[in-house]
Amino acid sequence: MAQLENQTQTQGEGNPQTAEESLKLLTEQLQNIQQGLLEQLRRDVNQLESEKSRLSTEIEQMRSQYQLLESQQQTAEQRVWTQQLAQILATQLQEELRQQQLNFLAAHTSGQSGNQDENSYELLAALNATLNSTLRGLQQDINSYQSNLSQQLGRMQSLEQQGEAILEALVTRIRLQLQETYRPEKTSSGPRVTPGRRPAALPGRTSQQPPAASPAPTAAATPTPTTPSPQTANFKLGVILVLISSLMFSLQNIVVRVLLREQNIFGLFKVGGFITPSPGNSLLILMLRMIVVAPLMAFVIAPLFYNQTWRDIRHLGQKSQFSRLLSVIGSGFFLFLSQFFIYIALGNIPTGVATTIFFVYPTITILLSWFIFRDKPTFLLVLATISIYIGGFLTIPSFTTGARGNVGLGVTTAILSGLAFAVYVVLIKVSRMHPIPFSVVNFSTILFLAAIVLPFFGYQVRPTMWTSLLIGTLVLATTTLGGYLFTNIGVPLIGPPLASVVSASGPALTTILAFLIIQENLQLYQILGVVLVTVWVIGISAQNLKPKAPPTQPTANK
Repeated sequence: MAQLENQTQTQGEGNPQTAEESLKLLTEQLQNIQQGLLEQLRRDVNQLESEKSRLSTEIEQMRSQYQLLESQQQTAEQRVWTQQLAQILATQLQEELRQQQLNFLAAHTSGQSGNQDENSYELLAALNATLNSTLRGLQQDINSYQSNLSQQLGRMQSLEQQGEAILEALVTRIRLQLQETYRPEKTSSGPRVTPGRRPAALPGRTSQQPPAASPAPTAAATPTPTTPSPQTANFKLGVILVLISSLMFSLQNIVVRVLLREQNIFGLFKVGGFITPSPGNSLLILMLRMIVVAPLMAFVIAPLFYNQTWRDIRHLGQKSQFSRLLSVIGSGFFLFLSQFFIYIALGNIPTGVATTIFFVYPTITILLSWFIFRDKPTFLLVLATISIYIGGFLTIPSFTTGARGNVGLGVTTAILSGLAFAVYVVLIKVSRMHPIPFSVVNFSTILFLAAIVLPFFGYQVRPTMWTSLLIGTLVLATTTLGGYLFTNIGVPLIGPPLASVVSASGPALTTILAFLIIQENLQLYQILGVVLVTVWVIGISAQNLKPKAPPTQPTANK
């Protein structure tokens, strides 16, 4: 390989066309090798599935044969027992009749007719006792045979279940390895399944897929075709869809801000402030939003994108999946806390500021990954962490400028929201579950927790504001589902790493939309903080696009 690279370099220095042809030849060879490996793994999976079906049919045949033999054996044993019982009864009756005749003759000859009834009673009692003992012995034999047969059937069923479990686990493991190794654009990645907000990609262990968008520069560097290829068109469509989903998620924060504070929409009219900012009212908005989103997600969107959603959810009820169930429910709990705190923050500080402070969660995720997964951050990640904290500090509003709302409460809850969301992102990796059923469980958990906690906080809504509040909640639910749909359609087209880079522009997009829609102005140093946080969050997400990540993948798999 080194010789081929040296030859390529020497030829590239002399002749650019020769270097380009060598690169094309090398690319074709790698693609052929990849196709060969994919085909071989597909054949192995098909062979294992056929072997599993064959073993299942053989087990069914053996079970039917065993039942047939068991019925035949029971019939033969019943016949033997009947013959033995008949022989025993005949022998006993013969002996009793003979004894009775002898006693009768002796009593008749001696003239003692009074003892005949007593002798007959004794004979009948002895016969009855003999029959009872014989029947008890037969019943004990039958019970012992039945217990032995039930034990053998139990062993056969346990062996059958073990064989099926082993085959299913083997096929599943091979399929997962095939998907994770050679189809990174279709694997379930944590950053693209966040309900209501999509995190930037995690560094280190959380970004184990190769870059899915690497063919894009090649396609963009060939201007000769007059019409775009399907791959380029799909890539552009994916970028547009992911960007739209990011806009949807930014609109969510603006809608919440309008519900809690009266705003000047496009500088034309004022609307909003339907409820006052408070923990109880924030929980009310969250619960109303989930009442719309959770059923639609569970019964409409989830079956549309993944038809095995309910099977995976039922699978969480098994004893072997108890730890995964706890991690999934725990992730829903921390997502609930994150949504609850960010709603409180949006009611007290500007939208762009709250979103920017919230986006410190990638730095917390880096620290959690360091302590939990032993992923030591690089110098670049440490620099990014420090820069993000500086940018978040710059966006904090001044406490002396007469800002609307409790600035201290807003900043604190925004930080707590980012902290809870960082724990949620880490639990995404721990759960290792398909994103669709994972989101269904998360939405259901948020709805359940909001309904349980809301009575303890209470809420205050004027009767005349219920209609406006419900309309705003429907708009909020629409942006949530719209962002989720665009995410799940766009991410497979460009891959999770590039999608995380696009979605990392959340602080800047939210600030721009807040300025355009609700005329929310920030100071120069706050804008500098937003830019600083956005740039470094995008930089952290761009770590997944580096070509040095794939070489570590084979050693990890080995």
